[in-house]
Amino acid sequence: MTRKMFEKQKQATGEGGTSLQAGNDIKVIQNIGLQFSEVKEIFHLLLSENFPKLREIACQTATQNIENYLEKFEHKFAQNFNRIDVEKIKDPDIQFSFNEVVEASARKGEKTDSDVLSELLIERMSKTSNDFISIVSSEGIKIVPKLTAEHISFISLVHYLSSVQHTGLTDPIGLEEYASMIVGLTDNSFNLSRSNKQYLQFTGVLTSLNFSADDFKDITKNRYDFLKNIGNEELERTLEQKAPSYKKLMDIYISCEIYNIRLTAVGQMIALANLKRVLGNLDYSIWIN
Repeated sequence: MTRKMFEKQKQATGEGGTSLQAGNDIKVIQNIGLQFSEVKEIFHLLLSENFPKLREIACQTATQNIENYLEKFEHKFAQNFNRIDVEKIKDPDIQFSFNEVVEASARKGEKTDSDVLSELLIERMSKTSNDFISIVSSEGIKIVPKLTAEHISFISLVHYLSSVQHTGLTDPIGLEEYASMIVGLTDNSFNLSRSNKQYLQFTGVLTSLNFSADDFKDITKNRYDFLKNIGNEELERTLEQKAPSYKKLMDIYISCEIYNIRLTAVGQMIALANLKRVLGNLDYSIWIN
């Protein structure tokens, strides 16, 4: 709803509340908690439909898992409220994704990545999400519960090294700032076994194309103009001194055979949802189109 702003008139409202403000006219201002209450009601309904015959202790655990998830989701819902088309909450296709999240959260609790699930769910409700991104997000919601934290970190690492270029950087120090965040986010996947990578291929988030190794030093120089005119040995020395985290990622690119891996659209979607934790807002359509 719209409202007129009057000088020296301010009013706060609590969660789920409605405020009235006087001036030339009165407008009703609804707190986003009223919108989220509808989501919460749907989740509870889906829980009761999915798990009608659980024993009491299992039912209590499932219910608590959902409450824990909803507490986190409500925070993310509020943070991203301007992105969300609240009318989509009523869409049966969106509610089907709600059902997927309810099942995953109730059964697995903290073992599933609630933050990535929430980001994918919000993207499904986004005002700007196109049909293809919505479909890919929906598939991502189905797959995330099948992945460990290390799996999600690994595909995030693959996407960052293979497909992300930072604009506006003028020196290695800026590169180090981003690289250190990526190392912190993904270092639990640096020793991921071949069997785990084969499992990821089975889930449909990546493919192995058996390419010959690309030289990541050349990739780096092509991405960043301030490094393009220096030799490979000088590049390594510069990065070791000024961007050691990026140098570490450069080595991981070879040791983890990142050059041999390509992510599917679903893999990219999950990776981006996770990378948003450290890189902030990302436009999915740059990569998924």
